[in-house]
Amino acid sequence: MGIPDQFRFDVWSEIFANDVANGTVPQLEFMWISSDHTGGPPTAQAMQADNDLALGRYVNAISNSSIWSSSAIFVEEDDAQNGVDHVDGHRSPGYIISPYVIQANSDGPRPQNIVEDSTFYTQVNMTRTIEQILGIKPMNQFDLVASPMRTLFTDYPPPANFNPWTNVPEQIALNTGVNQSPTQPIPSCPRKPGAPGVKAQSISTESPAVRVLRAGWMAKKAKIFAGKQHTPDAEDSDTVNHLNWYEATGFTRPYPGEKTVRPASDFNRAAPAKADLDD
Repeated sequence: MGIPDQFRFDVWSEIFANDVANGTVPQLEFMWISSDHTGGPPTAQAMQADNDLALGRYVNAISNSSIWSSSAIFVEEDDAQNGVDHVDGHRSPGYIISPYVIQANSDGPRPQNIVEDSTFYTQVNMTRTIEQILGIKPMNQFDLVASPMRTLFTDYPPPANFNPWTNVPEQIALNTGVNQSPTQPIPSCPRKPGAPGVKAQSISTESPAVRVLRAGWMAKKAKIFAGKQHTPDAEDSDTVNHLNWYEATGFTRPYPGEKTVRPASDFNRAAPAKADLDD
């Protein structure tokens, strides 16, 4: 959990390039990029940016390789945690990137040609789809009865579908918030020569009240995540939800449904007693 997703990609990229060169790319690979768990010390939005950029770099690398014409990339979140919206609090985004995915306008600029499908699918449907593509037998009764995600694919992709993707650079510094105190050590991930730069971190002038709120929440952040960099979802979700919201809004906007920005001292619920086994 304490390893930046850029570092995870860099390690994988070397192995992938070697496999492509030697014709030994596995039929199935699992990549876990975990910065969207937002444990810090960068801010929640910086860690999400790290996660988004890493995903883009994976797609960039695979789609610009010789195996792209026979590839499909499946992306799913860990869980929705508590992201209630107008449909259901359990809903999470899922993505499939492949030349064989239906696109709205294959000749148009990306990402405007992306198709959204609101069919009710679960993570098990995604597993079943992967099994069908690879000819793997179902593991249990759940994926046995799950429907493959057929509505997303085409047997006759136009030539433009095979064009590679290019990831966009991050919009904020990936180390935003690292200088907040107290912090936890985190492995460094130096930028490659020639990589696009980002603006240095800056925090606008804050009122005394905001500085007090920030200091309290940074102390809470260090406390609840201390020693848990190897364990996802090991903290009280309500506390983390408030922390993420306040960091993203500069400790100036109340959490949705509340009227004030609450101090960290309001949150003292114990962490989950059992490990989150779905990770």
